[in-house]
Amino acid sequence: MNTDKILYLHIGMPKTGTSSLQLFLMQNPEALAQNNCSYPMMPGRYPMVSPNRNAHFLVGKIMNADGSADMEKTKEIEKQSFELLEQAFQRTDRVILSDEAIWNTYKGDHPECLEKIGAFCERHGIALKLIVYLRRQDQYLESYWKQQIRRKGVTWKWVRMVKQTPRYIVLDYYHHLQVLAGFAGKENIIVQPYYEGNFDLCSDFLRVLGITDTDAFEPLESKVNLSLNNNYAEIKRILNGLLSDEPSRWNREQCWLEKLVVDCSRTEKKQYESSMFSVEERQKFMERFGEINQRIAREYMGQETLFDARPEKELPEWKKDNDLQYEDTILFFGKALFDLKREQDLQRRRLQELEGKKNILRRIVNKCRMLL
Repeated sequence: MNTDKILYLHIGMPKTGTSSLQLFLMQNPEALAQNNCSYPMMPGRYPMVSPNRNAHFLVGKIMNADGSADMEKTKEIEKQSFELLEQAFQRTDRVILSDEAIWNTYKGDHPECLEKIGAFCERHGIALKLIVYLRRQDQYLESYWKQQIRRKGVTWKWVRMVKQTPRYIVLDYYHHLQVLAGFAGKENIIVQPYYEGNFDLCSDFLRVLGITDTDAFEPLESKVNLSLNNNYAEIKRILNGLLSDEPSRWNREQCWLEKLVVDCSRTEKKQYESSMFSVEERQKFMERFGEINQRIAREYMGQETLFDARPEKELPEWKKDNDLQYEDTILFFGKALFDLKREQDLQRRRLQELEGKKNILRRIVNKCRMLL
């Protein structure tokens, strides 16, 4: 195998800043090329999936207008993507692919998504390295719950999320890594911790690749995929129960509500910082994963701890009657009403313009009749 050629497949996990990282890589092709790397853009377009996720062709399906999967088109896009990947290796020795869905999609009894890329690498003599960032289980669960409220329209209460965590949410990172190691080999999996707050994922990712983050790389102006604060998550969670049962209407209503809560989160002047866990609940929750996380650190990272004991602000447990819930609720509904008012005014102006054009046309027709 030609070890000069390496495919770095970044597989997640979800809620570890992947959207920001993918945008950063997409926006810096020249700087990557200077370091003998590339991040090729692929042709497939998938519902609610950013085109920056250039590895999604390994797990995604092209959909028809009626919502069914177009398998013929899916296979064609997959073929085109592998051709583009081959061309990328003709330009640079190191190629990066990224899609966080792979972390949850790959299963030992359904290995197709990685078997495809593994076969490609073996066929072309390319080394395959999997990169995964792990987030502390408590922080991941909170963030994932709010993402489901924001994007999927769920109405689950937090207590249900903790006590009846859906099986598809992977919290036993060690077991999942062992399954992945069965495919790629433990020595080919690069495990990194992800932190909240002042953690520069883009710089850390470049460091993993052995690249110095210089001025040649254009930094992101703002964070992508903004997380909701707990007050707005609660507002949207309740309103999700009012969404239509009709699919196309549900989608329009869901998108409108999501835009509102995100806009509020971006423009609010004062935020109620809180945690869904109490201090005691968080400690008890994380005790379940102490041994698991230590085994990951020792076997995959050659150290004693997975997550550094970084000083963190001790946040109060979220309460529905907190000081800013009233203000945030007024802000949300005020913004909703003003957005509707602006849309109404815009439609009224368009009607007036159409009426004006109609009157002009009517006068022209009348004059033509007089001439005849």
